[in-house]
Amino acid sequence: MHRYVLRTLFILIIVTTAGGCALPKDKPATPSEAEKKIAAFCLKEGPLAIVTRRMGNTLWIYAPLKFAIFDMRPAADGDSPERKVQPLALLSLQAEYAQRYFRFNYDIIPDVMSGEPVTYGSTYTEEYTKKRHLIYQAIQESLFSAEDTATEKMPEFIVILAADITRGLATRSTLYLKDLKESLTEAIPSDEYYMRELNEIVGKESLINDTTGRGVPYARVGWTYFLTEQIKNRIKYKFTGSDFPPKKDPTGIIAAIAANTLKLYPFTDYDGVALYALRPNLLKDDGTVVLLAAKERQELILDKEKLKSYLEKSNGEETGKLTTIRFELPQPPTAEAPAKKTDVKAK
Repeated sequence: MHRYVLRTLFILIIVTTAGGCALPKDKPATPSEAEKKIAAFCLKEGPLAIVTRRMGNTLWIYAPLKFAIFDMRPAADGDSPERKVQPLALLSLQAEYAQRYFRFNYDIIPDVMSGEPVTYGSTYTEEYTKKRHLIYQAIQESLFSAEDTATEKMPEFIVILAADITRGLATRSTLYLKDLKESLTEAIPSDEYYMRELNEIVGKESLINDTTGRGVPYARVGWTYFLTEQIKNRIKYKFTGSDFPPKKDPTGIIAAIAANTLKLYPFTDYDGVALYALRPNLLKDDGTVVLLAAKERQELILDKEKLKSYLEKSNGEETGKLTTIRFELPQPPTAEAPAKKTDVKAK
C-alpha cells in the first residue's frame, strides 16, 4: 500500500510543480548562486529552513522537519487482494559494481503463495507533502535557470533528505537533475521518471534534534551507485509489485531491465553485466522446473555487444516504483569531496 501512496504523491508533486510556475527567463545564475536561492526560496515560501551542501557532482538538500512524516491508517474495505500463487517469486537480490561489471546475484523460485492480506498501511502527512512540493519548486526556480561557468559546474545529482527530527525518521531521494528537468517538461512521463528516482525510508537516532545536518553522511553520488540501485529497484518492482509479473525466463527479464536502464544514461565506463542465478533454468517454456547442480551453475557474462540483444525486450510495459525500506542511513558509495556549505536559517 505504501508503494502506491508514494507513487501518487510524487506524480501530484510533479504535475503541480510543472503547471504552477513557468521556467525563469532571467540571466542565468551560477551554480553557487542557484544553491543559495534554493535555501532562500524555501525559507521565504515555506517557511522551511533547509541546509544545502555541495559534494563534488552532488547537491544535498537537508530539510529538518518538526512534524511526523507518516500517518498510519487502516486499509479501505476490499483494498487487500486475495492470496494467490505467484508464478515467480524473488527471494533475494544482491547487486554491486565490480571489475567494470554491474553484477546481480538472485534467488527466484516458482509457485509461491502471496502473504496474508494487510489491514493497515502508511500514508504521508499533508505537512510533509507540502514541504516536498516546496523543495521541488525551489529546485525548479533556481537550478533550472543556472548554467556552468568557467570555474563552477552544475550538479549532476541531487539528494533530498527530509527528516522528522522528533522521531529520527527520514525519506532520502536521489535523482539525476536532467531526468527531473525532462519530467517537468513532460519529455519523460511521470511514471517513468518515478522509476528513475531512488527513494528510501531511513531511520537514525542521530537525526533527532539535528537542525543543521551535522549527522548526515554527505558524499558525492557515483554513476555506478546510481545505476546499480536503479536497476536493482526495477528488478524488485518487476517481480514483487508489477501488474504484469514474469512467468518464465527470469534471467532474460533481468538482463532486459539492465540493458534498457543503462541505455538511458551517458555513463559508458563499464564492460557489461554479470548475472548469477542461484537456481538457473528454473522454469522452462513447457512449464517444467529444472534445477542444475551447484557445480554446473555459471555466471552469465553479457558484454555491451551482447546486451544489445536484450534491448528489444522492453521492461516498460508497466509503471511505478518499489520503495526500499532501510532503517539506517546508507553509507556513501564514494569517497567524500571537499564540502561547500550554504544554508539559510530562520531568524
